[in-house]
Amino acid sequence: MTWKVRYSTNQMGPWHLGWYRDRGLTRKVTRVLEKDSPISDKKAGDVIEYDEITERYAGGRIDFWNNLEPDSMFPDEMGVPVMRYEDWCDFGKWLETFETDFPWTLAQLVELYERNNPKIRWWKDESNN
Repeated sequence: MTWKVRYSTNQMGPWHLGWYRDRGLTRKVTRVLEKDSPISDKKAGDVIEYDEITERYAGGRIDFWNNLEPDSMFPDEMGVPVMRYEDWCDFGKWLETFETDFPWTLAQLVELYERNNPKIRWWKDESNN
């Protein structure tokens, strides 16, 4: 039996609204409640203000099952930097259809993906430039 390496994304963030606020990726939104809030003292008709995320991002890891260790109960993993959420979804769908004879690096996977798909839009933190 020939084992193949299969890949899947595992999103691990960013989940905290503060990550988006710190990067200027939110805007203040107000709305009128249509019914009483079950978790606060706000009533129907009250105006509330909150931060809305304007551009979603995702990052985490790629899990892969190594054909060199077919009896392993847990996958190996590689970190994936933060990218636009839409790109994360598209890259993840593509990975689910892809397999190799041996584990590839993230750079190899991205390079092949971008041959026939739009370039991944990675988050670039201004403080790291």
